[in-house]
Amino acid sequence: MPAILRKITSAYKRSVQIRLTSYFLIILVPLVAVSIFASLRSEQILERKVNEQTRIALSSAMEAIDMTMNNIENMSMALATDTNLNELLSRENSHLTADMTMDFNKVLNQLSNMNSVNNYLTQFSIFHAYSETVLSSRYGGRRMDGLRNQPWYDELLNSGGKRLLLIPRADEFDSYQQLDQTFQPGYVTLMLAMDPFKPDVRKHVLMITLSSSHLQKHLDTLVHANNASVYLMNSDNRLIAGTNPDVTPPQWTTGSDYTVNRQSGQSGDPEMLVRYRSAVSGWTIMMVKPASAMYAEINQLRTFMYVIISMSFLLSLVISWVVYQGIASPLRTLAYGMKQVRIGQLNTNLPHRREDEFGYLMQSFNEMALEQKHLIKNNYEQQLLRLNAELRVMQSQINPHFLYNTLDSIYSMAENYEAEEITEMVLNLSKFFRLSLSKGQDEFTVAETIEHLQYYLTVQRIRFIDKLSVSVQIDEASKSCLVLKLLLQPIVENAILHGLEQKKKDGHVKIDCRVEQGKLRLEVSDNGKGISLERLGYIRDELSRLSLHADKVWEHEIRRHDLYGLWNVKARLKLYYGDPAELTIDSIENEGTTVVLWIPIGGAYESRDRGRRASAAE
Repeated sequence: MPAILRKITSAYKRSVQIRLTSYFLIILVPLVAVSIFASLRSEQILERKVNEQTRIALSSAMEAIDMTMNNIENMSMALATDTNLNELLSRENSHLTADMTMDFNKVLNQLSNMNSVNNYLTQFSIFHAYSETVLSSRYGGRRMDGLRNQPWYDELLNSGGKRLLLIPRADEFDSYQQLDQTFQPGYVTLMLAMDPFKPDVRKHVLMITLSSSHLQKHLDTLVHANNASVYLMNSDNRLIAGTNPDVTPPQWTTGSDYTVNRQSGQSGDPEMLVRYRSAVSGWTIMMVKPASAMYAEINQLRTFMYVIISMSFLLSLVISWVVYQGIASPLRTLAYGMKQVRIGQLNTNLPHRREDEFGYLMQSFNEMALEQKHLIKNNYEQQLLRLNAELRVMQSQINPHFLYNTLDSIYSMAENYEAEEITEMVLNLSKFFRLSLSKGQDEFTVAETIEHLQYYLTVQRIRFIDKLSVSVQIDEASKSCLVLKLLLQPIVENAILHGLEQKKKDGHVKIDCRVEQGKLRLEVSDNGKGISLERLGYIRDELSRLSLHADKVWEHEIRRHDLYGLWNVKARLKLYYGDPAELTIDSIENEGTTVVLWIPIGGAYESRDRGRRASAAE
């Protein structure tokens, strides 16, 4: 779960679309909550109103049934306490006699008269306990043995003069007993002992029988749909009558008089159950009808509510997408363009077909990127041209300097020697200049550089006769390394002119070329007069001021005359090879001076930097 939450949180933070959608959905939450609450509340209100209306109808039907049963009870009490009837039934013979027959006929006449007056009753019957004869207003007299052994008879004798309601069940009485409708299912019989307040071992029983169909008429007025059912039950929950007597009424599971049974319906659908209990008789009327009929209109409204909520969610998604396309998507495109420019893709061009503020912003960004590209290109080109111009100026300044010294040597030799030496000097001088031009090339290999330097050294050896000796050591690995031309010549010239010129004899210049620490190491050392510590410190401080980014210092110092050779060499090193290139100088006064050039292997700084900047500009 935490992993899922982290993913959701990460997506929420990274995606504007998800945030916009979430905001719109959050706005819908109150609408959905209010809609659901209104639906549930309206359902409760409808259930309460339907319950009230149904209970009013059930109470009206129950009042009619109670009135009927009260009439029957009043008639039963009047007949049970009738002195004449009790006198006619007072004979205790177990067999019919002529007198008993006469008395029974009088009793039947009176019962028939009562039945004719109350024709909604099925029959009036009296069970003569001594002869076990049933006197019925419908069937006359008939002997029925075994009735005194029935449980209802004992219950009636022990009731203390109370009435007993007999509701026969199927198979409760045998077929012979069911010949009398009193003991047939579908009939309700009110039983009362004759002369109920007179104690006697044997009691005659008055039975007033009512068909359940008569009670059913009161229930039928409550049913307005074919799929509704109404049941009438006594205080013991025994079914008396019902619109669907073949179906067992559902069990009542709550103490309330109203409930919605959502799982136990006969058709599997929710059912609405409403009951009304009579305070007089204790009987209960229960109505069962499908809840779908009650919820039909609410379900229709609920369907509309669900459609509206679904459309709201859909519109939220669509609106969030439209807003994203209208606002967040241009910002994302602009952020992408800025990222491309940041990594050097200056050709980035964002679409700006929009005419609003975002379109103006996109167009301004494109113009800015194009202008930046032109500025960088012009700046790089100008810087490269300036660097090349400075390099050319420095090289052109070296050549005249050497030329002046050489011509001075030729002049001196012409005064002191024969023409052969002058011819040799001029020849070597011409070779030196010819290689210096080198058809526009800027770099020589180390081997070519030493060959070129030998022409210069030959001229100097002729000039100084036996005062100068030169030794050259070249590491085999360094011969093919490229070196900027005329880089060693100023160093060697300084060693000869400033270090050895005043030396009478045994002047020696040593040149050493090797690969060390991944760089090309060029060393020029002499055994001349050396440099004092104060002068050496000054030279090192001045040379340390040079840097690849110190353009203004170069422009000022390039016209200097002090330390011209060393300054020129280091400036060319920095311009051509960059910061990795370095020049170091060490000297001991009256012992000699050593100058070391450290050059990176792999090409000039100018070509590497030009390629890098060109790729960045693209």
